Amino acid sequence: MIINASSAVITKARAKYGKRLTQKDYKALLKCNSVSAVVSYLKSHTKYADVLSKINESEVHRGQLETLLKQKVFYDFDSLCRYEMSEGSPFSEFIIRRYEIEQLVHFLMLLSCNKQEQYIFALPSYFNNHTDIDLYKLSSCKDFESFIDTLGKGEYQDVLKDFKPDNNGIIDIAGAEDALNVYSYKELYTAISKRKNKKQREKLKQLCDHVNDFCNLSRILRLKKYYSMDASTIKSHLLPYGSIKDRTLDQMCEAQDIEQVFDIMATTRVGKRIKQMSIEKEEQMSLMSRYHMCKRMLYYSTDPAVVLLSYMYISEAELKNIVTIIEGVRYNCSPEQIESLLICEY
Repeated sequence: MIINASSAVITKARAKYGKRLTQKDYKALLKCNSVSAVVSYLKSHTKYADVLSKINESEVHRGQLETLLKQKVFYDFDSLCRYEMSEGSPFSEFIIRRYEIEQLVHFLMLLSCNKQEQYIFALPSYFNNHTDIDLYKLSSCKDFESFIDTLGKGEYQDVLKDFKPDNNGIIDIAGAEDALNVYSYKELYTAISKRKNKKQREKLKQLCDHVNDFCNLSRILRLKKYYSMDASTIKSHLLPYGSIKDRTLDQMCEAQDIEQVFDIMATTRVGKRIKQMSIEKEEQMSLMSRYHMCKRMLYYSTDPAVVLLSYMYISEAELKNIVTIIEGVRYNCSPEQIESLLICEY
């Protein structure tokens, strides 16, 4: 029996999802009283065993551990993208761009602090063969001009060239990251608009719209709660995509408190799901909603692109959970405190 590439993406993605961390795994990890104990469990009982097999859990550095975990997640994406790319579809390129943007923003953060030489220690060597950006050359850049030159002629250079350091050497990192994400989603929406199958086109747009809706909700909550920004400033940091109308976004940005933001969000189609959830941490609601939406699409969609993107967001949520547990254990937080921050199924 011959399985085409589209069927292979769906089958493999669902099989990989079947190897996710379970409720039993999370409960065991929450009982760990040290980072080495967390690593030991991941090595012995989870899919991360292969990338962690050669490290000494009693000596592992937190940065090294996170890099290895990201490597595992990327290899899973890469194995799926090989099938998806054989169909000539650009959606795997979106996944690669997300990794590229993460590296560019990380380097700019170091450059803004005049610590760019530290990038070499966090450089993901496993990714260098999958990007047109020369990460090793990037690590040798001494200033913003050499950084821009290293990017070469192309979209990244066009997007970032106007984010030069100010007179104090400070780079607008948030603005640069916003601009990169807008470019990335612009490319994704363009690819979606070119799909010939109307039903698939609508499902993909729905997925991406909802992801951006949840992202914008999280930004509004974070900027309002922790930075007390005014409405116009908050609006400037939102992605210009999603299903929520501009008028509604304006109202959310102008809301007096977090509760009012959720009341306004609940009037939207996507917001009705959040109203039904009982999570203590406000910002976790949007992340959890996105997780459950992607889970449903992974289960029921017959479009490989939808399944691929859904699996990507689910995998990123699991990675975020592990990093949260590691950080919580590292700083002696209680299991209850750590659990309240997790994005998971229970």
